[in-house]
Amino acid sequence: MTDKEKTRIEKFLEIHFGNLEVNATRNGKYKSLGHKDDNTTIFLIEETNSQIFVDAKKVIDPILSMFNTDYTETYDFVKEWIQKRYGLECI
Repeated sequence: MTDKEKTRIEKFLEIHFGNLEVNATRNGKYKSLGHKDDNTTIFLIEETNSQIFVDAKKVIDPILSMFNTDYTETYDFVKEWIQKRYGLECI
């Protein structure tokens, strides 16, 4: 992934997912990050094991389609972005 691609992908993420809020707690084990207006879940956070699950259809697939990037690189980039943007540690 080139620096130019990283910059564009980060801009895409900031525009579409830079203002997410915690929508709900599920069974006290999971939290979800989503858009406040429509109560959708974009990221599901399981804090016990530091795992974050992403809605690939809304986040990963558009990036792969628009920027023709490698799947693993894209996932790693999104992981780094969410850690930096929301201060979350994840594996």
